[in-house]
Amino acid sequence: MRIVFISTMDSMPWGGSEELWSRAALQLCGQGHEISASVIWWPQLSPKVSALATRGIQLIVKQLPQHQSAHVRIWNKLSRGLGVEDQKVKWLRGQKPDLVVISQGFNRDGLEWMQRCRGQRLPYAAIIQCNSEIWWPADSLGNELAAAYRFAKKVFCVSRHNLELLENQIGEALPNAEVVWNPFNVSAAHPPACPETSGVWKIACVARLDPAAKGQDLLFQVLAQPQWRERPIEVNLYGSGPCEGNLRRMIERFGLKNVHLRGHSSDVRTIWEQNNLLVLPSRYEGLPLALVEAMWCGRPAVVTDVAGNAEICVDGETGFVAAAPTVKLLGEAMERAWNQRDQWSSLGQAARRRVEKMIPKDPVGEFCKKLTEQLHFK
Repeated sequence: MRIVFISTMDSMPWGGSEELWSRAALQLCGQGHEISASVIWWPQLSPKVSALATRGIQLIVKQLPQHQSAHVRIWNKLSRGLGVEDQKVKWLRGQKPDLVVISQGFNRDGLEWMQRCRGQRLPYAAIIQCNSEIWWPADSLGNELAAAYRFAKKVFCVSRHNLELLENQIGEALPNAEVVWNPFNVSAAHPPACPETSGVWKIACVARLDPAAKGQDLLFQVLAQPQWRERPIEVNLYGSGPCEGNLRRMIERFGLKNVHLRGHSSDVRTIWEQNNLLVLPSRYEGLPLALVEAMWCGRPAVVTDVAGNAEICVDGETGFVAAAPTVKLLGEAMERAWNQRDQWSSLGQAARRRVEKMIPKDPVGEFCKKLTEQLHFK
């Protein structure tokens, strides 16, 4: 069977949202399926993208309009007016796919691809990695999204909350939709031992340096309060992103001497060998891998009640949940966590037991089964 994967990621060369489709593409290729993948052009492609081509996947790199030369943009505009066949449609038809899988960061990123598939009567499935109440579509866009998702073979969301939010945004139920799990980047074997506190409690915030989504500014405002300045804590931020300079200035402005930017780390186990607690002050999410990985490593978390956070982090049992991403509510959740710091180890053990029950140890394999099922019901 021939499967085409389309990634609409256009904010960075690679991100956590790319792991599910790319690993599924590799696994299905290894099972003998013919696989093509379309990705967005970047001046420097991620090594993970380049590696796909060396593993037997036909890789197509497509430029966004803003990356194209002026004469190419003019021709594309004229050709559409003259009724010349859309190049993306031409490419899709040439692939002769049995299934097109469209991986999106947000709920509307793949709309044009879904419309093209529908127009060509090509079976397609959509993955939605993130959603938010602030992305509410106006009527015309809402109608287009509703039709696109209604005619999909499958719609995959990474949290129940985001799926229900999508149904509210388009104004109808999606019986073709279900929740899937992203692959995590830590061994499901024995978790690392909790680090010795030596009088200092270490807290990790593992997230892209992007306050609009990840809410690090909320965390800093909590830590700037007098009671937190006096406590024996060290807060370590792991990640890279577009707002690193801004966050450094905030740290300096608030005089947060015990807050450190540690940069991106792909060694998840080492992070949790060195830290006692995860804090994620997110404003919107899908289901953050950082939370799943911390729980696999036996660490409790302080999270905001957005997307799938509270679906796996149970307040008072495996961590602490702020009712909304505000300074006040985050501060209250962190205060409860601090007052129960002697229970962090037992809460982490409960977190580990919860993910062992909820999350498959091979999320990619489970996802591949769901895709191949669609091939059998064309």
